[in-house]
Amino acid sequence: MFRMLARGRFLSLVLIAALVACGSAFDPEAPLTGTWSAPPFGDNATLVLHLRQVDSTVFGGGAYTVKVYVDTVQRTGPTYDVRITGTYTSTVSLVMQYRLGPGTAAMAFGGVVEDPEHLRGILDFGGDRRDSVTFTRR
Repeated sequence: MFRMLARGRFLSLVLIAALVACGSAFDPEAPLTGTWSAPPFGDNATLVLHLRQVDSTVFGGGAYTVKVYVDTVQRTGPTYDVRITGTYTSTVSLVMQYRLGPGTAAMAFGGVVEDPEHLRGILDFGGDRRDSVTFTRR
């Protein structure tokens, strides 16, 4: 009876390990595929990216939430849907476009995959505004 319990526990542990391994979001063949988020940066805006990578091409969507001031108090402002295109070879280059009024605004990201859980670089809003940012895989 003890052997049956020991085998059952062993098989349970093997099954759990296999499920955890299969559930990993990291794919070494497409390391950018997944959801990435950045902590509030610069003006406390937030950015969430849903990326898909095929070979060196990266594309996807996301959400860019800006902050606004109401009577000198900072509040959460509108959230814009973001369209993302880019490439990943030894570095990551992304262009993110979103509707702003009647037109389209864009920002660019250039950086590196620091490890399977972190994407670090510079977010360029155009003009002279640039913020250092680290995205974390969700």
